[in-house]
Amino acid sequence: MEVIPQWKIAQVGEKGLWDGIVHHDEHILRVLSDNAAKAASVRAMLPSMPSTCLEIGIGPFGLGVSAFLPEIQARFAVDPLPPVSLAGPAGAYRESTRSVREYMSQLRGGIRYARSLGEQLPFPTASFDFATCCNVLDHTSNPDAVLAEIYRVLRPGGRLFFDVDTFSWLGLFKWHTYTKRAHKKEILVTTHPYRMLEPDVARRLRSAGFLLRKTNGHSGLSGWFGHARPSTFLATKPAS
Repeated sequence: MEVIPQWKIAQVGEKGLWDGIVHHDEHILRVLSDNAAKAASVRAMLPSMPSTCLEIGIGPFGLGVSAFLPEIQARFAVDPLPPVSLAGPAGAYRESTRSVREYMSQLRGGIRYARSLGEQLPFPTASFDFATCCNVLDHTSNPDAVLAEIYRVLRPGGRLFFDVDTFSWLGLFKWHTYTKRAHKKEILVTTHPYRMLEPDVARRLRSAGFLLRKTNGHSGLSGWFGHARPSTFLATKPAS
């Protein structure tokens, strides 16, 4: 599959980011805490826990939302980057970091990780009861192709827990007219081929075939003038 040039640049920035984060307990624990909180939201939203799950764009830690849903029997994950190594030379890291890495290794144990583009998922059609894709779509090469692939691999009636950072109209205008030029070499810009409005994300999900409800995001006013924030959706593939 051909990818856009900006995505290739973004992957270089993403790899450098994750390779750096893994050396700092406070950053690791922040990532894990955020994903644990999202897992709690998943439990609250779903009427029953699924038996199979796919996490798209799990990140090189290999520890996303699904890491904190051990009750799901079969958990799979994909990311285009290789998993970050949790090993290191003896004495190279603080003892607290070693403990954190051991915890990360335990969490990784129940997840089957595959290197893959979200636009070309290496699974048969209708393979999963549940999928999650968090803070991913604005980092991809082809957002609509990613959503189409998620729809394909979900079984009829399967659910998607999805979020992505979205801008207000004013924020998006500022992004294109100022931020992209003034900070063009910074990771905030280089790792984001796309920036989106919440209504645009909802449109993309519906165009892929999903039925959806927003669970969190912008208000009417913040959608015009507010700061960027995560927009969260629970989406369903129609049963027939």
